[in-house]
Amino acid sequence: MTSSTGRTRQSRPTRRAGLGGPRTLAAAVVGGLALVLTATTAAPASALPTPGTSGRTVRPTTTLTHRTVTGVWSRKAPRPTPVRGTAADLAALEVLRLVNVERARVGCSAVRWEARLATAARLHSEDMARQNYFSHTSLDGRTPWDRIRAQGYTYGSAENIAAGFSTPATVMVAWMNSPGHRTNILNCTNKALGVGSGKGGDYGIYWTQDFGSR
Repeated sequence: MTSSTGRTRQSRPTRRAGLGGPRTLAAAVVGGLALVLTATTAAPASALPTPGTSGRTVRPTTTLTHRTVTGVWSRKAPRPTPVRGTAADLAALEVLRLVNVERARVGCSAVRWEARLATAARLHSEDMARQNYFSHTSLDGRTPWDRIRAQGYTYGSAENIAAGFSTPATVMVAWMNSPGHRTNILNCTNKALGVGSGKGGDYGIYWTQDFGSR
């Protein structure tokens, strides 16, 4: 399957080299099991190239992936809550606005801003940027649910991540063009959202959306 940012491939998110051009990666986890979201470009992880032992790894310019806990649908619409006011905060709020525009189109209620989810999302994006990796699993082994619970929120339901997209609009287009990410965004049982970005690493900018069911 193709999109404006490259090919969508299902695999477990891993830290690995670029595949020769801009690509998007998609994977989902439901109840702890990896799910195939698209069948047209499936490839086992063992078939993917790995970083060489010499020279600098060249990464693609953009990539994204997601995780989810549930995939049930429901409905309605609250209002974005303002965040603090830095450029990164305003970008996060714009992603929230664009998410709620898309949800309104399919009859879902708007997700509300959740500061604890936002903190988990921002810290993960900054960690990926600082340590130059791209995965739902932190280098210290923490999962999205570990990071979300560490902020005092116990209803984490889904996570989307992306890298290399310079604006809220471009990252949202990429997520909406990928079936798994789109499902997380348009899952009407999600009630809360936190968004965070971090700058650095080979991709230049990393994005995280963390969703909650309450």
